[in-house]
Amino acid sequence: MTTPPGAIIRRVRFDELSAREFHALLWMRQSVLIVEQASPYPDIDGRDPDALHLIATRVQDGALVGCARVFGPDPEKGGATAFGRLAVRPEERKTGLGRRLVAESLAELTEHWPAQDVVIGAQLYLERFYGGFGFVRDSDVYDDGGIPHIDMRLRR
Repeated sequence: MTTPPGAIIRRVRFDELSAREFHALLWMRQSVLIVEQASPYPDIDGRDPDALHLIATRVQDGALVGCARVFGPDPEKGGATAFGRLAVRPEERKTGLGRRLVAESLAELTEHWPAQDVVIGAQLYLERFYGGFGFVRDSDVYDDGGIPHIDMRLRR
């Protein structure tokens, strides 16, 4: 699937990632979610092996420019599905890539678990962005890595 301006999104299981691809993925997530946002938190949380990874690469040079993790039903969250660790490189922002990653995440969840709610932890300033996909606030504001967050739910 193509995303303007020339990025391709692939759906990849952890075991299908090469060591080089996984290194690039961790580097990008760390650069965007930890360093850029000045939010020290343990990105390597042991959940990558259980996730479906959406990997966005630029057509021109194959550079990793965006990503997300998608998870099936979680019994600890009432069977809700989720996606997270969505990140887009600064030079690709405002191109629609972030919206495309959310749409692809939701498409994957709908294909496999159409009746399950989707619950995400969202940075507070992105409440309106996710609201555009039908998510509604599902918690009070809480601190996550020094950044105000809220849980949001898409009811199915």
